[in-house]
Amino acid sequence: MIIMSCSSIGRHLPLSPDEVVIGTIQTTFIARDTWLANKESINAQIYIKLLEAAVQKYPGEIDIRDIVWGTGRKVGPIETEVSATGKVIRVGSDETTY
Repeated sequence: MIIMSCSSIGRHLPLSPDEVVIGTIQTTFIARDTWLANKESINAQIYIKLLEAAVQKYPGEIDIRDIVWGTGRKVGPIETEVSATGKVIRVGSDETTY
């Protein structure tokens, strides 16, 4: 009998040559396996999780690019750990209002 573990990796929102990276952000969270069947859904949820983490760390108008993600270990019957990193870029004006 062969036992296999299934993992996925992906990339989303490539960095454009004119975008300036101001930092990086990483997150790990638990996702339902049914959610992992749809890459568009994965990309959207990972983008949201990274952006939520980035706004806590970087002031001003920011966005996330060059997202790289991968699934890891199963943590329950229908849950899998997902890890992602992305590059934080400044959008709009360089001036930040406090």
